[in-house]
Amino acid sequence: MAMMDAEFFAFEDIAWQTVPPPARHPVPAAYVRDLEVGDELTIGIPGRYFIDGQVLLRPEREVVEFSGDGALHESLAVCAPIHYWTWRASLSRNPVMQWWPVDYAWVYRDAVPPGETMTPCRAGDVVEQSSWLDRVRFDASQPPALHPVPAREVGALTGRRLRSRNAAGEWFWFVGVSESVAVDGDIRVHAVPSSHWWLHQVGYYPELQPQVRSIALHRLFTYL
Repeated sequence: MAMMDAEFFAFEDIAWQTVPPPARHPVPAAYVRDLEVGDELTIGIPGRYFIDGQVLLRPEREVVEFSGDGALHESLAVCAPIHYWTWRASLSRNPVMQWWPVDYAWVYRDAVPPGETMTPCRAGDVVEQSSWLDRVRFDASQPPALHPVPAREVGALTGRRLRSRNAAGEWFWFVGVSESVAVDGDIRVHAVPSSHWWLHQVGYYPELQPQVRSIALHRLFTYL
């Protein structure tokens, strides 16, 4: 009888679904030699501005003279994601690109090495700052470290980059294409892979429609 009761009250362990992803830290691209075409970069001018989500278009680096200072800079070929993904969908396109000094480019990397086990955290433990004032930086010399936050805590989700993992512990990136919606008694978010988000900006692709996922809200995180 005791064995029957144990089986009756047994339930699936879903703790892995709520384990937050690791923090993300900017690494100077000059020190990242394993960059590949399609990798994301943050570019900018220290002290002035930063632009996230740019994409590496060519594997080689070239030395380019910039009119702004007349100096030679080892540079990376970068383009906006919409140009990269439309080029991948149609290789006959000529993506708009620019050479950007490698010294003014960064690559975000996970703080926790792949395969390392992370301890589940309460939502309040994920964000280290307790006030927006604590997020004010001393200067704008480099992009900030990014910390994971449960998607349910950040407001609007449409167009926001989201991250979720599978049972094997692999992390995947998505972009929200809906707010949280009630589906068969669950709260879910419709999302697509990042590539499909950009392709949907330029046209309707029937073959992309099956790529719209319905993901439980508690499994989604974003970064601030």
